[in-house]
Amino acid sequence: MKKNTVFIFSAFCILFFSCRKELEKPYWDTQLLAPLVSASLDINNLLPDSILQANADSSMKIVFQNDIYKLSMDTLFKIPDTSITKFYTIPVAYTFNPGQVVVNNSISETTYNLHGVELRSTTIKSGFVHYQIKSLIKEVTNFVYSIPCAKLNGVPFTINVTVPAAVGSIPGIYNQTFDLSGYIFDLTGINHNKVNTLFTSFTASVSPTGQPVLVNNTDSLIVKNTFYDLLPDYAQGYFGQKTFDIGPSETKFSMFNRIVGGTIKFEDVNFNLKIENPIGLDAQVFFNNLSSINTRTGNTINLSNSIIGNAVNINRASESWGNVFPTYDVFPLTAANSNIKQMIENLPDKFGYSMQINANPLGNISGSNDFIYSDKLMKAQLDMEIPLSVVAADLTLVDTLALNISNNGTQKFNSGTITLFADNGFPFEAALQMYLLNNAGGIADSIFANTNTIDDAPINSSLRVIQKKLTKIALPISVDKMALLYNTKKILLKIKFNTSAKPQYIKIYSEYAIDVKLVGDFNYTIQLK
Repeated sequence: MKKNTVFIFSAFCILFFSCRKELEKPYWDTQLLAPLVSASLDINNLLPDSILQANADSSMKIVFQNDIYKLSMDTLFKIPDTSITKFYTIPVAYTFNPGQVVVNNSISETTYNLHGVELRSTTIKSGFVHYQIKSLIKEVTNFVYSIPCAKLNGVPFTINVTVPAAVGSIPGIYNQTFDLSGYIFDLTGINHNKVNTLFTSFTASVSPTGQPVLVNNTDSLIVKNTFYDLLPDYAQGYFGQKTFDIGPSETKFSMFNRIVGGTIKFEDVNFNLKIENPIGLDAQVFFNNLSSINTRTGNTINLSNSIIGNAVNINRASESWGNVFPTYDVFPLTAANSNIKQMIENLPDKFGYSMQINANPLGNISGSNDFIYSDKLMKAQLDMEIPLSVVAADLTLVDTLALNISNNGTQKFNSGTITLFADNGFPFEAALQMYLLNNAGGIADSIFANTNTIDDAPINSSLRVIQKKLTKIALPISVDKMALLYNTKKILLKIKFNTSAKPQYIKIYSEYAIDVKLVGDFNYTIQLK
């Protein structure tokens, strides 16, 4: 709509003069008749075309999908930050030669407390390990640090680091952070008989290029591994038997964003409440509430349907070679079994919801083979198909448009008229007004002195338009109004619709359009600089 309805006023004259000697700058009056805008607007300009489809008879329908809720991975579990710290000392003083091993393949194991969730493996989407070594050995030492249970392309995470020699009581220190993105963690522990468990190992030796060094029982090594910000991309195991209370909460609904007033009645609505489950998890869902919220009017309508307050059993998805096969549960909401029609005619900008999800209500029936992908999550959504057969009463739409009118300083506006020619092919009349906005977004003035009405097109006995109807609206422009237009960057377009055959429903067809032409008749005084 924006690309066709912005009123852009162009510069009207480019003047060329031969050189002449004059005591004063020349000026003269001129009358100019110029087309300013010519456009044809169809139903796609009133509603986003991405939600409109044509039926076989060319009548239009709204097809729209809106997510209500998505079950995020961190609702099921979170991997907390954790540190593994180990102290190593030599029981008795001993002199180590260059290249000699001080600590050989020391393994440390840690188990996460995930509150009933038992993970066997996970692929890390993002996360880090910070590795710190403090050495009181007075010679350079080499370390081989690895996380044998973490593999990337089948290769365990392994690094080789060098730690400076201690100086007196000041330890040599090594600090480094490593990215674990993409690593697959086996969380079954060293002997593969645990869950939520990872392990690390390291070997320390005196640098082969160093000198023999005496290590006392006070010359300790302190090794600290800190795993943090671990976000799984995939996880497999048993996600526990637990209950999640969701909401009360709200989600945005954008279909009626441009409507600010009036009412619309739909002849029919076809809705499905759909639950898609791409998680390897059985669940039981209770919808406590689903509501249509219009924050403009403050009106809320709660869904009345048997799905409210009753258990819905959701079967787990399956996977094969990385391919996921979701399960679907679809619950039709019609005018016969619910008040969904009234909920949509409420023109909501939000949906409210409150629900409860019981995970694995039958326990660990998968044998610890639950699975989840970070980008494939259980969700509840509304799928809707609404035929555009409507009754509209003072249905008011608004839009903000850019305006750019320039004055090069050589022309002085004296008077003029802007005339709107509207050839309307829609079966409703449209009351039109446009407002000039100041820099703060407030209304500075209106373009029209009064609201102007574009007549509706005539219809036949089948309530279908038989021909377009022309309306002509002339608008005088004062000098003050023109000055205000020069300084305005945005305008607010406000249109109020009323269908022709109230209370009968009228269908909207794809060929319906309104042809608009805006013509300016201006008187200027042109002055040469």
